[in-house]
Amino acid sequence: MQIKKAAVLGAGVMGAQIAAHLANAGIPCLLLDIAPKELTPEEQAKGLTLESRAVRNRISQAGLDGAKKAKPAAFFIEDAAGLITVGNFEDDLPRLRECDWVIEAIVEKLEIKRSLYERIEPHLHPEAIITSNTSGIPLASLAEGRSDNFRKRFLGTHFFNPPRYLYLMEIITQPETDPAVAKFTADFTDRVLGKGVVWAKDTPGFVANRIGNFSMLHALNVISRSG
Repeated sequence: MQIKKAAVLGAGVMGAQIAAHLANAGIPCLLLDIAPKELTPEEQAKGLTLESRAVRNRISQAGLDGAKKAKPAAFFIEDAAGLITVGNFEDDLPRLRECDWVIEAIVEKLEIKRSLYERIEPHLHPEAIITSNTSGIPLASLAEGRSDNFRKRFLGTHFFNPPRYLYLMEIITQPETDPAVAKFTADFTDRVLGKGVVWAKDTPGFVANRIGNFSMLHALNVISRSG
């Protein structure tokens, strides 16, 4: 297994900065998001249409632009941003076949994630690793309905915000994840991306959020009793 090119699905704060950190490690990356359904006033003034590439890639481009302006800086050097290519889910899914690692980082909604997996699966390279940046949705639930090969190569890689600076990386496997795929992914994120890997069980909240939620609820319980 090797990772020469990656894709990040979702150009929000986390997705764009995950793509930036991959670029920091010298890995070319696709950054994809939805294609807009309405023009902005600025686009209308320029005579653009919903078919214009600049419009269709507006959301992913905005994510990349935000990563370029992030404080603290998301990129080691400004030139690293040149390794990121923006696109959208309507036009560019066939380009996923070029990618060795596809990272999903869209909204934390189970059905929306499943719907996206259904759309991307026909375009994936058969040996691609597919991971979710979910912070707590069970991986087994996310993998339901996908092919045997998809489930074999599917696991969780939970980055923390901001991805360049926070050391922790939760690796979450589901029952059908190939152990060799999980081991390779953990080694790659450690050795190439500089992450401190924590193995998590496929349980709601995994490790960090499970502890965090318990701590917050315990604190609220203590406060309520002290009153």
